Amino acid sequence: MTKVLMVGSAEQSGGGVASVLRLMKTMPFWRKCQCGWLGTQIQCGYGVKLWYALKAYFKALFTIWQYDIVHFHTVPDNICLIIQMPVLLLAKLGRKKVIMHIHMGNQLEEHTHNGLFIWCLNRADCVVLLAKKWQNLFVSLFPSVRVRTAVIYNACAPTPAVDYSIKEKSIIFAAHLDSNKRADLLLKAWDSLRGDFPDWHVTIMGNGDVEGYRQMAHDMGLNESVTFTGYITGKQKEDIWNKASIYCMCSRHEGFPMVVLEAWARGIAVVTTPVGGLPDVIEEGKNCLTFPFGDAEALAAQMRKLMESPELRKRMAEYSKMFGESLFAPEKVNESVERLYESLMDTKGC
Repeated sequence: MTKVLMVGSAEQSGGGVASVLRLMKTMPFWRKCQCGWLGTQIQCGYGVKLWYALKAYFKALFTIWQYDIVHFHTVPDNICLIIQMPVLLLAKLGRKKVIMHIHMGNQLEEHTHNGLFIWCLNRADCVVLLAKKWQNLFVSLFPSVRVRTAVIYNACAPTPAVDYSIKEKSIIFAAHLDSNKRADLLLKAWDSLRGDFPDWHVTIMGNGDVEGYRQMAHDMGLNESVTFTGYITGKQKEDIWNKASIYCMCSRHEGFPMVVLEAWARGIAVVTTPVGGLPDVIEEGKNCLTFPFGDAEALAAQMRKLMESPELRKRMAEYSKMFGESLFAPEKVNESVERLYESLMDTKGC
């Protein structure tokens, strides 16, 4: 029986990688492969991060030997790679099969000369990308990395039937508030729209520079129509998501954004930048409306289309839910992961 150790963000962490792993934990392969979860990173201060990583190394030292495959969930970022490197070295020392599962796509071009990233990739038996687009780009950008590749989409968590009767005139944004996620673009777009839509409201969820963006909203006079919740979970989060009508994503870089899959699953019309693996699956006007990164006017124009048309919102929401559940069903992702593990343990590779 093949046994697998997952290495990535801590289970209690926020962010997309932890969300992917938590959903994987519910799939049949997790029990079948007796998967373990080694959290090497956590969203806290540097002192806590260091302590958490040291505990992970100590645990790996005594447990990694019982596994056949070590499945790393990582990004092409030197801090992340350095934190995971001791576990990678232990895996190679123990002659374990190694998977590098890259949860980022847009940034690949920025790392073609990243020696640490290339060194880690060359220690893998298989590199997993989140979309066919990134698989093709990876092969062309890293010819020196002679490692097999595979594509595994993120799964879309199953949700109950959507009750469209409780939908409100609500626009939501959920992310770590930083220069990549660009919540400021949503604020600028909303500033140009609010006069025409006084009964709509914007809710921005997530940690990061909350006070900085709250001050920006205050300076723009948006206090009454924009709410910042910080990082939330449980019923408060569920209520906001279930009642939302529009989800906006303004990111420069993504892998395969879990928040878009979550919005689709909850029957929410999506406006997004065409980043990460989304171009693989975008059907403009059917499962989302897109706008160029950095263009607040284009974002506002797409938001206006949805805000002015309840029919368009509902049509896109219904189609997106059906689309997400068919293409990103956990059962399909489970099959892909099982095939990967089986082929990796075969001498022919993945």
